[in-house]
Amino acid sequence: MKALLAIATLLVLILTTTITTTSALFVPRQQQQQQQDPNNIPTTKKRWTTRVRRALSNSNPLSSDNSSSSSIGMFVVDAACIGVGAVTGAVCRYQIGNIVTRKIQERPHLSYFAGWHTAGINIVGSFVLGTLAGMPTVDPAAASSLDQRRGITARSRLCMGVGFCGSFTTFSTFSVDVATMLGKGEMTRAFSYLALNNVGGVMAAFAGFNVAKRILSR
Repeated sequence: MKALLAIATLLVLILTTTITTTSALFVPRQQQQQQQDPNNIPTTKKRWTTRVRRALSNSNPLSSDNSSSSSIGMFVVDAACIGVGAVTGAVCRYQIGNIVTRKIQERPHLSYFAGWHTAGINIVGSFVLGTLAGMPTVDPAAASSLDQRRGITARSRLCMGVGFCGSFTTFSTFSVDVATMLGKGEMTRAFSYLALNNVGGVMAAFAGFNVAKRILSR
C-alpha cells in the first residue's frame, strides 16, 4: 500500500513539474514576441479586421465582395418560384384524386380503375415537362422580338418544371399502387397499370417535346 502511494505521489510530482516547465518555456516567449511587435495580432483577429475594413470601404453593392449576398438573394427567389409551382402541383394532384375517388364511389362499376388516375396524372405531367424541354430558355431582359418571346425564362422553367411537374407527378404513389396490386394477386391489372404509366409517360413526353418544337419553328 505504501509503495502504491509513493508511486502515485511521484506521478503527481512529475506531471506538475512538466506543466510548470512547459508554461515557463512558452508563455514568456509569446509575451516577449508581443512586447517586441505591438502590431502582432492573432491571425483570426487580423482576418476579421481585414473583412470589416473591406466592407466599410466598399460602396458598390454589385462588387465581388457582395457576391455571396447576391447569391443568397438569387437562391431565395429561385426557391420561391419552385415553392409556388410545387404548391400548385400538389394541390392539383390532391383535387384530381378527390374528384376521381368521388366519381368511383358514385359509380361502383368503375371500381376497377381505382388508383389509375395516378397514371393519368403522370402522363399529363410528362407531356407538360416534355413541352418545357422543347422550349428554349430566353433572357427576360432581351426578350423583345417575337423569336425571343418563343421561349421560357429560367425561373419560369424552375416554377413549372421543377416545382409544378415535380409535385404534380408522383412515382412513389405509382410504385405503391403496383405493389398493392401484386400483393392482391392482380397480376394482369398490375402489369397493365405499369405499362400504361411507363410507356404512356415516355410517349407523352416525346409528344410534348415535338409539339413545342413544331409550334416554335413556325
